[in-house]
Amino acid sequence: MAKHNVIFTKDNEYYTPKEFVRLFGNFDYDPATTREKAEEFGIKNYDTIETDGLQADWSKYKRIWINPPFTLKHEFLKKAVETYKRCHNEIYILFPIEFITTKRFFKIMEGMSGVLFIPNGRIKFESGLGKKSSSPAFGSIVLKLTDENLGGKFICYSIKI
Repeated sequence: MAKHNVIFTKDNEYYTPKEFVRLFGNFDYDPATTREKAEEFGIKNYDTIETDGLQADWSKYKRIWINPPFTLKHEFLKKAVETYKRCHNEIYILFPIEFITTKRFFKIMEGMSGVLFIPNGRIKFESGLGKKSSSPAFGSIVLKLTDENLGGKFICYSIKI
């Protein structure tokens, strides 16, 4: 599907507002953040672009929040699925909603299930480049990985933002 009026740039630095993340509770690890955002959210364990969360061991953390860089969402999902299969930790991942309709998403998620949280509006992300916050041209969704009693299916919930 063509997305007219959408301008993609190399700016991967868009941060989830604290109020939105708090809807899902507290987290003890974020593999794709900045020191400032980790401190703001009270996340003691984190990785940044410099420390490369894709190379880190996520297995020691119970609750993980991920707003992956747009261009690396596939890699972060793959790592999250691999980690979940080994450790069954709670992993929440924020994606553009269109991503969950792709063959690549379902290939990575093969044999997995999930809980999908669909916001009732667009999230106003915070720009890492100091730009004014605005809602993106696409919707977002939060996926909580699970394989328990769902047989490869997904449960959906709407959440008020």
